Amino acid sequence: MNLKEYFRLANLFGKLNSQEELEDDFTTIPEGEKLRFFWESCKQEKIDASSIIERTCIRMRKDAMKRRRNYFLITSASIAASVLICISTIYFLNQTTTADVDLQAIATEMDSQTVDEVTLITAKEQLNLDEDAFIKYSKEGKVAVNSQIIKEEEEKVKDEQEYNQLLVPPGKRARIELSDGTHLIVNSQSKVIYPRRFKGDIRKIYAQGEVFLEVAHDKKHPFVVESEDFSLRVLGTKFNISNYKGGTTNIVLVEGAVEVTDKNERKAQLTPNDLLNIANGTITSQKKVDVAEYISWVDGIMLLNGNDLSQIIQRLSIYYGLSIQCDPLVGKEKVYGKLDLKDDIDEVIECIQQTLPFKVEKSSTSIYLNK
Repeated sequence: MNLKEYFRLANLFGKLNSQEELEDDFTTIPEGEKLRFFWESCKQEKIDASSIIERTCIRMRKDAMKRRRNYFLITSASIAASVLICISTIYFLNQTTTADVDLQAIATEMDSQTVDEVTLITAKEQLNLDEDAFIKYSKEGKVAVNSQIIKEEEEKVKDEQEYNQLLVPPGKRARIELSDGTHLIVNSQSKVIYPRRFKGDIRKIYAQGEVFLEVAHDKKHPFVVESEDFSLRVLGTKFNISNYKGGTTNIVLVEGAVEVTDKNERKAQLTPNDLLNIANGTITSQKKVDVAEYISWVDGIMLLNGNDLSQIIQRLSIYYGLSIQCDPLVGKEKVYGKLDLKDDIDEVIECIQQTLPFKVEKSSTSIYLNK
């Protein structure tokens, strides 16, 4: 866009600022309705104004050099303000319209507990996949499952951002390689929402449940993980998120550095081996831990380093999708060793019994461990 168009739009915002009639003017420009919606409905604090202004000024200077003409400076404060708003709006519409998709709204449409198989939902279809499925996206957004390309009709507009959703039911896992090379391992009863191909300045996904991420480094395009209780921002790193509904959120950093912002805008910087706890959308604690205990599920095992039995069966309940409870006295007992999550739940309970004697009471829908 050249300077003439910038100032033309600035003039429109000057009129809007003075509350003049804009109906005819706004219907003559391609993005008129969007510009008016932005002015009337969107909050300016969502825009990184300093970055926008800096980039725009560079572009304006380049345009001026090409034309070899000297443009006058605007001295009126009201017009200058209109120009800044206009430039911010143009940049916002061109660069971040897709980045501001409400991923949480998409997440509420389906629950991982409502599916029986690993389920991939695209804009055109819903696919049931094998356990431990590997879903890979190319840089162009083409998708393959276990090396087999999914053929789809080319109907989407090239500039439109398309989001996919992966749902993993109890007792299963899945792996994803996103279009930027980022790897995700998605645990039982979890979901992730992500674009087939990243566009714009930010790589953004949504995660709920438990996900291990190895983010591809890209200094120019920060990676953001959104969830109900927090937002996490990185450039390239390895970390684990556990944020099942009804429980506390645990974020464990393996490599690199991340910044986490809770619902109250409180921030925390994590370094390797940090565990961050979030409860009800508020950061509650941060401490050093042995990360192996928190990411061992990626290899299909659960490491036990003196954990209370009550904590262990809570994790097993989530993984296997069963109600597992225990007598309070039994629940306080410490357990050491490791469990193979590839075994069925009966074998896992039997393995625990070998080190900690207790009685097992079973029904069709629940398991109770009694002294």
